[in-house]
Amino acid sequence: MIIIRAVENDADIDTFVEIRRRIQPDNPLPREVVVADEEKPDHLGLIAELDGEPVGAASAGKFWGAPDGELAAVTIRVVEEARRRGVGTALDLRCSQHARELGKTRLFVFARYDDEDSLGYFAFRGFEEIGRMQDVRLDLSTAVVERSAPEGIEIVAMLDEHERGTYEAALEADADIPSATPIRTGTFEQWKERHLSGRVLRDLSFVALAEDRVVGYAILGRHSEDTAEHWMTGVARSARGRGIALALKQAQIAAAKEAGWASLRTLNDLGNAPMRRVNEKLGYERKTEWLHLGGPLLHG
Repeated sequence: MIIIRAVENDADIDTFVEIRRRIQPDNPLPREVVVADEEKPDHLGLIAELDGEPVGAASAGKFWGAPDGELAAVTIRVVEEARRRGVGTALDLRCSQHARELGKTRLFVFARYDDEDSLGYFAFRGFEEIGRMQDVRLDLSTAVVERSAPEGIEIVAMLDEHERGTYEAALEADADIPSATPIRTGTFEQWKERHLSGRVLRDLSFVALAEDRVVGYAILGRHSEDTAEHWMTGVARSARGRGIALALKQAQIAAAKEAGWASLRTLNDLGNAPMRRVNEKLGYERKTEWLHLGGPLLHG
């Protein structure tokens, strides 16, 4: 018998995290991410039990890239030994119901390029690839980097006083990201909640100043115990082509290494050639690829 139930307490969060660890031991989901998600009013966390045993985990909520758009962001994960027994479909149905309650008409999911089970299921459901992201990492134990800055540019740690200027730069940067799924910056409050709360590492986040005006920014967050993740690097249109993104990342790499982090991670859309070139120049190495898929709600 399949039972789908909501994540409601600390024990459920531990179960959710353990299921995800069993499925992706090389890319475990931090517990604090689940805790933060459960605090969001639009979020639904689910656990699937098969004959009394927890075998699946799923989540559904507004798509972070465009909270007011048509998409609901969904994850569905089932342990290998419980697949092809209706567990994933049951989770999919409940996630689709939640998406409908949020007023969404389509689902956004992601799967690793070599996850044949997930890709096969979503293809059967009518999902199509709408984007692809490279997952790249930098080993800080061997990374060699020198901080630099273009003429007339100062690279400094991001302070509270820089937030509004950073948001103004983000309005241009987000709009110009080469992505199959357009990014909507939203209001200042929405942007700040998404980028400057929770797992953000303010001491490893920097802005580029030109005569005290923010013209670029780079934000790091905590991915795991020893790995920090580049959440966003953006440069205002008027300041592009001067090496500012490279200088910002150089500052982050040096600061993260000094702070004792083991590695840095980032995800880049395959269409974002400029940022991919920056990462390649800095020594980031490809680990895997993630497919972004869009498809219809499931009707039960």
